[in-house]
Amino acid sequence: MKLHHAVLCAIHARKLQKSAEPNKNDKKPNEYFRRVKSHLREGRQREAFMLLQEAVLIYPNEPTLMSYYGYLLAVVDRKYRRGIDTCLKAIESLRILEKHCEKQDVSGAYPVFYYNLGKAYSAAGKRKESLEALINGLSCDPSNGDIKKELQRMGVRRNKPPIPFLDRSNPINKYLGIALYRRKK
Repeated sequence: MKLHHAVLCAIHARKLQKSAEPNKNDKKPNEYFRRVKSHLREGRQREAFMLLQEAVLIYPNEPTLMSYYGYLLAVVDRKYRRGIDTCLKAIESLRILEKHCEKQDVSGAYPVFYYNLGKAYSAAGKRKESLEALINGLSCDPSNGDIKKELQRMGVRRNKPPIPFLDRSNPINKYLGIALYRRKK
């Protein structure tokens, strides 16, 4: 799992920084991440958010935890600006880690980070910025199903109309598009 490698790389980079070490009784970042993902899969965003609040206090520089925290800060706690800023900070931290961590490829985490940023923008009602973030994530991983589903949920069409110089709502484009879509099935 590429995102797991990003977490491991973040741990390695954190050890290089001269910051206070967490208490030995604290969970590791990947343990927090595993539990957060489990809560999100089960639709328990509030529990995931509460767990992330604890995690970012212990590991404030972990990009993966920051990304999910920012997303949930906007969606659950409705602190949109702070959530978006946290997601952007997580992406910047990932870029820095990518430069300093040559042993592991952390680029696989970008689609997830952009997905989280897109969801935070969407919660704030910023559709244009949300689309931009999701498209950036899709450019990193064109096969990412979560991003494709979110774009589809937002009503984004990936294909241009059959006759580009006519409006999409033009009857020729409409019925030609329907026929081409049925032909693909």
